[in-house]
Amino acid sequence: MLLSNYTFSVNLSHVLLFEHHLNTVIHPFLKSNKLVSEAKSFKLLTEVHHDGLTVSLQLFFPSTEEFTSFEQNDQARFFELLDEKFAGNYVYFQSLLEEF
Repeated sequence: MLLSNYTFSVNLSHVLLFEHHLNTVIHPFLKSNKLVSEAKSFKLLTEVHHDGLTVSLQLFFPSTEEFTSFEQNDQARFFELLDEKFAGNYVYFQSLLEEF
């Protein structure tokens, strides 16, 4: 099992819209993708900054093959869906973790 974690720092002025967009657009997109076995969103409760919010979007993949296929075929669309409304209002980094 692999976990691809996207950690977003979202401008405070866009936080509520970003959360809503994750729930109504991004999660349905991910659930319709057979490569992603599960997707979860979390808000960071420590190290809170008053100029924004940190959100973690966690995508679970059964194996490296599914993860690689998602990156090659679907990740661009994932970011297009975010950038349609939030381009310039978030930064992110991605981590890949393997269960042991």
